[in-house]
Amino acid sequence: MRLNAIEQSESDDSKKATDAQQFLAALDEVEADEHAELIAQVEGLKPADRVIKAFKAEPMTDTEQKLIQVLLDNPNSTSGELTEKIGWKGMSWHLHFGTMCANRGVYLGQPPKATTPNGKFYTGILADFDNDTSRFTMKPDVVAAFAQLGLKGQLEC
Repeated sequence: MRLNAIEQSESDDSKKATDAQQFLAALDEVEADEHAELIAQVEGLKPADRVIKAFKAEPMTDTEQKLIQVLLDNPNSTSGELTEKIGWKGMSWHLHFGTMCANRGVYLGQPPKATTPNGKFYTGILADFDNDTSRFTMKPDVVAAFAQLGLKGQLEC
């Protein structure tokens, strides 16, 4: 509907354009209300409960499951090591993991500050990072949350 309304908002027919713009404004308002309501629902939740709510509301993809599982199975690993264990090249694990966290940000909360261009360390919502060794480990409460969702590290099985 949004895409159709955007197209209609650029119409040469002024009535169509005006109606479409009003519809888009109303849609934006509804979405803002839903977003605020969702934030209010998760605001008082413990971090583990937020993780559970996030991944129940937006189930993980197969790739996201691999991103999580590889860290659960290999705590205290670098991004390069985790990327390699998934079978990818380079050091892309943390980028994909961070995107997964950012996509569920409304549930998971604000990321720690970082020196990245946008100033946010999304991976840090779920994982601890050791600046001295460049190694990642899943936060303990997050490990417990993923266990409730059926994902456990090799040492926990």
